[in-house]
Amino acid sequence: MIRGMVSKVFLLSFILLTAYPFVWMFLSSFKTNREIYSPDRLLPSFFKPDAFQILFSNELFQFNEVLIRSLLLSSGQAFFACLVTAAAGYAIAKGNFRGRNLIFGAAILLVLFPKQAMSLFLFEWMATLGLTGNLYGFILSGVASGLGVIFFTQVFRKVPSELVDLALLEGRGHFGCFLSLLPLLVPALVTYCILHFFLSWQEHLLPLLVLSNDQLTLPLALSKLADSSYRIPEAVGLAAGVVAMLPMLLLFGLFFRKIRTALADWVVS
Repeated sequence: MIRGMVSKVFLLSFILLTAYPFVWMFLSSFKTNREIYSPDRLLPSFFKPDAFQILFSNELFQFNEVLIRSLLLSSGQAFFACLVTAAAGYAIAKGNFRGRNLIFGAAILLVLFPKQAMSLFLFEWMATLGLTGNLYGFILSGVASGLGVIFFTQVFRKVPSELVDLALLEGRGHFGCFLSLLPLLVPALVTYCILHFFLSWQEHLLPLLVLSNDQLTLPLALSKLADSSYRIPEAVGLAAGVVAMLPMLLLFGLFFRKIRTALADWVVS
C-alpha cells in the first residue's frame, strides 16, 4: 500500500512538472509584458483575449493562411509517407528478394544520420526536379522516412505469414496482398500517420530549403513574432504557441486508444 502511494505521488509530481510549462504558456497569453516578466505571478489580472484577437486579425502577418497551409502540408505529407513506408515495410518483412537487410539497415542509418548533413543534397534533388518554391516539393521531400520503414517492418513481421501465403495462392500478388492487409493494421497506420504529422508540423529545415518566402509554415512564421523592440506583445507569441499545440493535442486525444493498441500489439509485443 505504501509503495502504491509513493508511486502515485511520484507520478502526480511528474505530471505537474511536465504540464506546468504548457499551463504557464496558456495563462501568459492573457498577460501583459510586465506580468509575463514577473516569475512569481502565474495568473493574469484579467483574462482578455487581446493577443488572440491580434493574431487572428492578420495584423502582423497572414496567420490564418499560414495555419491552413501548415495543416494541409503536414496532413498531405503524413498521408503519403504512411502509404510509402507501409509498402516498404511490407516488402522488407514479407518479400523474398536480395538486399532486404541492406534496405532495412539504410533505413536505420537514415534515422541516425542528421538531416542537416543531407540538406545540400536534398536541395539539389528538389532543384533538379523543379520542385523548389513548390508546395509539392515539401510533401515529396518528407515522404521517405527511415522511422516509418522501421516501424512498419516491425508491424508486418507480426502479421502471420499464412495470411500472405493464402492471398498469394488466390492470385492477388504482393500488391493485392498488401492492400488486403491494410484494414487489419488500422491502429498502426493511424499511429504512424499522427506521429509523422507531429514531425512535419514542427519541421523547420525542409520549409527553408524547399518553400519560398511567401509560403512559410507555422514554425517559421512564429519566429517573426520575436521582436527585440518589443513592438509586438509577448502574449501574442505565446498565444500563437497555444494555437500551434492544439492540432497535436486534439489528434492525440482523439486517437489515443488506437495509438496505445498499435504500440502494445504491433511494436512492444
